[in-house]
Amino acid sequence: MIIKKLDLYMIRLFIVPFLIIYFTIFTIFMIQFFWSQIDELTGKNISIFIILKFILYFGISIIPLVTPIAILLTSIIIFGDFSENQELIAIKSSGISLFRVMIPILGITFFLSIGLYLFSDFVIPKAKIKAKKLGYQISFTYPDLKLKEGIFVNIRPNFFIKIDRKSINSNYLHNIFIFFYGKNSLVNTIFSKKGVLIPNKENGSIQLKLMNGVLYSENFNESKKKQNSYQIIEFDTLIQNFKIDSESQIKNLDDYNFYQTLNTKNIIKKINFLKKKNYKEISKHENKIYLAKLQLELQKKFTFPVTCIIMFFTGSTLGAIIRKGGIGYPTMIALIIFIIYYTLLTITQNKVEKTEICPWIGAWIPNFIFFPISIWMTYKTVMDDFYIL
Repeated sequence: MIIKKLDLYMIRLFIVPFLIIYFTIFTIFMIQFFWSQIDELTGKNISIFIILKFILYFGISIIPLVTPIAILLTSIIIFGDFSENQELIAIKSSGISLFRVMIPILGITFFLSIGLYLFSDFVIPKAKIKAKKLGYQISFTYPDLKLKEGIFVNIRPNFFIKIDRKSINSNYLHNIFIFFYGKNSLVNTIFSKKGVLIPNKENGSIQLKLMNGVLYSENFNESKKKQNSYQIIEFDTLIQNFKIDSESQIKNLDDYNFYQTLNTKNIIKKINFLKKKNYKEISKHENKIYLAKLQLELQKKFTFPVTCIIMFFTGSTLGAIIRKGGIGYPTMIALIIFIIYYTLLTITQNKVEKTEICPWIGAWIPNFIFFPISIWMTYKTVMDDFYIL
């Protein structure tokens, strides 16, 4: 009877703080995302409904990252309060071990981990494909959003553009450098002091209006097939129209570059296909990189659920050891732990994408490091071998 009451008490003690902490962390990530994108999404006459959809899809995609942090911080706070108020000592004196106290919350964490895997496999891929479709639609409707100051951007096949700056209160672009391939793969280069991109929403074309510039055009010489001539034209105003097939781009979102939109079953199918024969449209090196990214994405569907369990063991034992409840101290410790974890994860993932290490090793290295540490800490705490801070 006492055990059942203790289990219910621990569950109630965990659920409310977990939900509060979870939604607080989730909100912080959402605000950070919004502020990082505010310059791109506002002031462009983009519908508020489209902006909210974009934010929603981002929110869905960060759930696997938010869940382990929330479990870690909640566990530190709960067991820190438990230990600070001498409740843990009272329970131990009645013959109930710390591990037995942890079991009901460990059960919740286990079910959260299963739910996180299912969510990552069925919901997140759909959210990412919708986000990519929405991103394509925005980029075709507002092509200037893709332009970055001082960087060449490929806004259509074989068409590259670089600008020095954008006007804040208008759509004008300044100091424009463009090069594109015309007929017979001949190069055309344009320098212009000012210009503007005007999208046509009806037919999906883009009109490029340039002012005060020079066009360098390479012409094919039929009489001397090995020699080409060059034409230089100075202009006050130059208008060119470009047709972009946005529908075909959207239909191909499940193709080569969009491995993050696949669930476990489809990732395994694509991995097996690429292992049997090289993908015709890519080189052997690119095929190797793509295989690595696919395998990494597959492993990540399992690593974050396992991370939730590891973070629970780490947080609960740290809370029992430090004997500090509240928000400040546990938050600082949780941030340090997760920064270390996320830094390791980022480094190893980058190495996987460069094919420097095996994908499954790269995906699991942070868990391989934290898992034995968390188990050792749990064992030492249960056996009362730690000095209480």
